[in-house]
Formats: sequence, C-alpha cells, structure tokens
Amino acid sequence: MRMPRFVCIVFFLFLSFLAKAQQWKTFSDSSILFTAKYPPTWINKIKEDKRVFFTSPSDGANDSFFENVNVGVTQNDDYGSKIKIKEVVPAVLDNLKSAFTEFNQEKERYFTWNTAAACEIIYTGYIKSNPDFKVRMTQWFCFYKTRLYTVTFTALAGNNKHNATANKIMSGIVFK
Repeated sequence: MRMPRFVCIVFFLFLSFLAKAQQWKTFSDSSILFTAKYPPTWINKIKEDKRVFFTSPSDGANDSFFENVNVGVTQNDDYGSKIKIKEVVPAVLDNLKSAFTEFNQEKERYFTWNTAAACEIIYTGYIKSNPDFKVRMTQWFCFYKTRLYTVTFTALAGNNKHNATANKIMSGIVFK
C-alpha cells in the first residue's frame, strides 16, 4: 500500500523539525562545574568570575535589550550542609528589594533540581544601577555539594518571547 503524498510530506517535515530541535549546542567547562544545552541562535560567553551568559538573538531592528540566562557558581563548605536554601531566601529577597525600584515579587516556589532542594523567585522592577528598562527576572537558587548555583533569566517586563527557551536552558543545566 502506498502512502498518500500529503502524509509523506508531513512525515518529512516532522523529521526535519526533530533534527533542528536536536541541534542545540552543549556548554561544558570543567572549571565551572555544570553543563547546559542552548540553541545555536543564542550566544554563549564566559564573563568575570566565570559567570556564564546565554544571550538571545535580536528580536528585530528596534531591539535594544537582549534577554539572557546567566549562571553563577560559588563555593563554600557550609552550602548545603549548615546553610539550607529555605534559610537564605528571606535575605535574598531583602537584597533584591533594595536593588530594585518598583520591586514586585510574582512567585516563590521550592522544587528539586539535580536531586537537590532549590528555590525559584520571579519578580519585576527597575534595576537601580540601570533604570532604563523594567525587567522580569526568574531566578533559581540551589545548593549542590558545597556550591551555590544561581541561574537568572532576565527579560524585558512584558516580553515573553524567550520564556520557553530560557526555561528549557535552565531545566537542562546539569551540575557536576
């Protein structure tokens, strides 16, 4: 029995879509202690203090703000043993409130990430050091072994175009 031509075309389009979806790049640096997958259209940079940035492509000619996911890793023997993630969240929120004008916390949740307790905080506001843009930030905090992993997705408030991709990058981070 022959497949109808339409079915063949749909099937090949589906295979083409799958091939493109699997072409994400892999970030790995043994000194930074995590791996992550990110789309080939996003730019990866390592900045001072080994902070890793994954930056979105331009949203057009008038785009003056590039959304990004950044990852920082700090080490302290007390992380995860003497200090628990739920204990640091109030201090984190106090610091955020003082760093932003019009700070608005949208969400706080606790979850398991890489087999460890983690916290997500989502908030909006204007960063006092750069008040030109109102941003919406999604931050994940997690103690893994003796390290604090802080992952932040920064987007313009109201721009949801890169949310799904950023969430996929964040969810795919694997601690070493």
